[in-house]
Amino acid sequence: MNETEICRNFAQVRADVAGLAEQAGREAESVAVMCAVKTQSAEAIRAVIGCGARVLGHNRVQELVATGKDLRAHGLDVELHMIGPLQRNKVNHALRWATGIQTLDRAELIERVADSLERLGGESEIARRGRTALDVMLQVNVSGEESKNGCEPAEALELATQIGARVNLALTGLMTIGPNTADASAIRGAYRQLRELAEQIRASGAPGTGECTQLSMGMTNDLPEAIAEGATLVRVGRAVFGERS
Repeated sequence: MNETEICRNFAQVRADVAGLAEQAGREAESVAVMCAVKTQSAEAIRAVIGCGARVLGHNRVQELVATGKDLRAHGLDVELHMIGPLQRNKVNHALRWATGIQTLDRAELIERVADSLERLGGESEIARRGRTALDVMLQVNVSGEESKNGCEPAEALELATQIGARVNLALTGLMTIGPNTADASAIRGAYRQLRELAEQIRASGAPGTGECTQLSMGMTNDLPEAIAEGATLVRVGRAVFGERS
């Protein structure tokens, strides 16, 4: 797919998302679009940035690193978020390039990320950008499907409190992957649960949890349901870049 096609698709996605937000009684600008760039070429990634994309999501650390190096070499400055499972032995690699991690889902990983940021010091990407805390989200498995990553909903408050206690982690919100079903009511129910969990976390009053406002939920197949239930960030890949080869 060439740059013109990518730009056309990205513009259409943004228009669709804005329209869905308005249908839900929300401001058109209240939902941001993250481009999920798994397996995409460096040229395609630079193309979508040229079209106005400012937040990119990577599923694999090695691809995140490669993208970070390529964009820096071309003088391009965007937010790079980890949206796939993060293994403990790859945390340092991720932190040298990521400006956000959306997939914290267990106590040991939270501690590993926070401790690694301390050890890396000025070598982390957030330090390079003059930031003192890494934007992170807690991934929650609201579908109950064994194939999905994320903590159990019942664990969310405790883990959110753990994140909030680390001064170099900024809990910005919750992330989930919707259930694998065509049942719109089931999809909305799962996303509604994530929204309610975020509300409970903010209401807890635990230090560092008051800014848990972002909801990263919804992909190409379930944007209407996610936006209707309060998504603030949707992760879109196929609708922009086409089917993966």
